[in-house]
Amino acid sequence: MGIGQNASLRDLEARCAAISRSQAVIEFDLDGTIITANQNFLDAMGYGLEEIAGKHHAMFCDRDHAASEDYKAFWAGLRSGSFQSGAYRRFAKGGREVWIQASYNPVFDKRGKPIKVIKFATDITQQMTLSADHAAQINAISRVQAVIAFKLDGTVIEANENFLSTVGYRLDEIVGRHHAMFCDPHYAASGDYKNFWTRLRAGEYVSAEFQRFGKGGKEVWIQASYNPIFDASGKVVKVIKFATDISERKRAEGIIALLTESLARMANGDLGGRIDSIFTGQYEDLRKAFNRSLTQLEEIVSGLNSASQSLRTATSEILAGANDLSQRTTRQAATIEETSAAVEQLASTVAENAKRAATASETARNLAQDATRGGAVMHDATNAMAAIEASSAKISNIIGLIDDIAFQTNLLALNASVEAARAGDAGKGFAVVAVEVRRLAQSAAQASADVKALIETSAGEVRTGAQFVDQAARKLEDILKGAEDSFGLIDAMARASREQSGALDEVADAVRVMDEMTQHNAALVEQTNAAIEQTEAQAVKLDTIVDIFRQDRRPMQRGLAA
Repeated sequence: MGIGQNASLRDLEARCAAISRSQAVIEFDLDGTIITANQNFLDAMGYGLEEIAGKHHAMFCDRDHAASEDYKAFWAGLRSGSFQSGAYRRFAKGGREVWIQASYNPVFDKRGKPIKVIKFATDITQQMTLSADHAAQINAISRVQAVIAFKLDGTVIEANENFLSTVGYRLDEIVGRHHAMFCDPHYAASGDYKNFWTRLRAGEYVSAEFQRFGKGGKEVWIQASYNPIFDASGKVVKVIKFATDISERKRAEGIIALLTESLARMANGDLGGRIDSIFTGQYEDLRKAFNRSLTQLEEIVSGLNSASQSLRTATSEILAGANDLSQRTTRQAATIEETSAAVEQLASTVAENAKRAATASETARNLAQDATRGGAVMHDATNAMAAIEASSAKISNIIGLIDDIAFQTNLLALNASVEAARAGDAGKGFAVVAVEVRRLAQSAAQASADVKALIETSAGEVRTGAQFVDQAARKLEDILKGAEDSFGLIDAMARASREQSGALDEVADAVRVMDEMTQHNAALVEQTNAAIEQTEAQAVKLDTIVDIFRQDRRPMQRGLAA
């Protein structure tokens, strides 16, 4: 071996040593069996050389991948001499996941036939983990936000589905077009818009709320950040925008502003703040509900106004009627009080009349009893007259004097009857007759000579007297009947007087109760008047409250997105 060859060999060994110091190196047979590995590889995988030598490369792979056709094709390619490189997922000792950036290099003999495979690898687990974390964050952002990328001149590069859904375009409708397609034409032509892109190209971050327009001119409000993207040298290469659709919130702000204005007008008594702008979704339902509530409030206020006026009219009429009732009740109370006094006086008078009627009834009863006794005496007298007439007839021829005595006796008896009829007291008349009869009897004893003549004369008189006594007896019977009838009438009058007295007592009690009730009603009328006056004052106050509200129905509109 010449000096040049030795130098080349030493150079090759030095290179291999340099590679081995910086990279993980492992050698395989063409079937994948491990021949050897350097310390970097062993440290990266956590094995000792004795634990891997003679084993297959599959020990570092996922079982499913090791059994797959792709894995078989991978080694088939290496055996055929094909170079393989890339980032590979492998598993170290204990199942620890390791990512490596590796190249699988077939080694050829002098005839160009592959004899083994050498893999040079770099542990990129940390970079892959960080890259995966970044990718996950970007994917998470992309799932919840609208993302679009622009060139530095504002040309659209790409956009995610959230952005396309927000503006209503397809991707092929916006790629290659300028960002100005989403802006108001006047704003896109303004100096502010040009300055906006100048700031982004200069690497300045811009974040704010922006008004944009989607397909068909649909207004869209977004909360967005425009983020300049720098390359490794710090040069701005593109702009990525992350955006959130806040259209509904902006609409809500407009709706809230309208509602606030309407409620402020309502607080000042203006019920005309209807909202006629058409909203979308639940805000339209809110607008309709608010307008319905406002309409009902207008109807309530209108009803209160009408009711207040009616209440004032009614309370005025009621107050006038109550005052009139109060006056009439006062007069009625005075009248009933006078009536009560009169009824009490009448009841006293009727009670006294009842007492007098009772006394008259008792007197009439005594008179009837006396008349009854007088009738009995008259009946006895009639019988006596008949006996005298018979005796006179017998002795008329015997003793003339006796006739005279009998005549005088009969005459006295007749006088007694007349006297009894005139005096109305039969007992007294008969007493007188009895005295005279006794006197005549004495005279008869003295003048016996005259008895016969007198008896003869008295016989005729006795007959006449008997007739008179009989007539007197009949008259006395009529008087007795009349006295009995008078007693019945007087007794009925007495009972009626007693009943009238009791009825008048009840009437007097009723009048007293009416008087008390009337006095109570008068007090109630006064209380009612006071309550009605308070009601009228409240009605006036209600009028004042209702008069605060105005119903001019001036509609409220504002430039909100439909």
